[in-house]
Amino acid sequence: MVRRVKKGHKPLFSVTWFLSGSPSTVNPQGTSPESKKGRFPIWPEWSEADINVEKWDAGKGGKEKDKSGRSPILHVFEDPEGKLELPSSLKVSLWKRPQEFLTNKVPVVVKNENWFDLFSPNEHLMGSELMRWIISEIYAVWKLHNTSALSVEAKTNANEVPPVPPILWKPWEHIYSLCKAIKGHMPLYNSYGKYVVKLFWMVSDHLSISYIL
Repeated sequence: MVRRVKKGHKPLFSVTWFLSGSPSTVNPQGTSPESKKGRFPIWPEWSEADINVEKWDAGKGGKEKDKSGRSPILHVFEDPEGKLELPSSLKVSLWKRPQEFLTNKVPVVVKNENWFDLFSPNEHLMGSELMRWIISEIYAVWKLHNTSALSVEAKTNANEVPPVPPILWKPWEHIYSLCKAIKGHMPLYNSYGKYVVKLFWMVSDHLSISYIL
């Protein structure tokens, strides 16, 4: 089920997307859903009430020993549907969680609330048309909504006094982790690896028609 949110003449669909700590994305082309049944779940209708009662950890201690007592088991979130396929242009050698390679610092979801650069750290993804599109669209919306705030901040940094207006659109407000669904919430890094992302899908009213002869 999805909820339709009208904006002008084009409907927006709001859905919930659960992510594990291991990165994943959809395969935009090539493989049809029919050939991989069960790989594309129907996402539930967005519900802030569900977010506010979401369990963000395993509900157990961070580590516990295997029944045999041999080795500790780290409880982490695994996507019930498994890892979705990446675009064919992106090659993956192995999957790791942030804490497995960021050993000298604690990862964060948002490093700077007033500025972010999606291009420099993601150059290795630019070979994918899908990833270029996603990154460019996020950055374009950020710039369009926050032009005045960003330009004033640049002047302020150059010692030209005026106060900085508030940032109006923050992409991380579509991410939920260890937080409630309230205005201005801040998602936090979750060592359990569970995040919820709120997505909007814009569609037209075109319907496919088949003629019966």
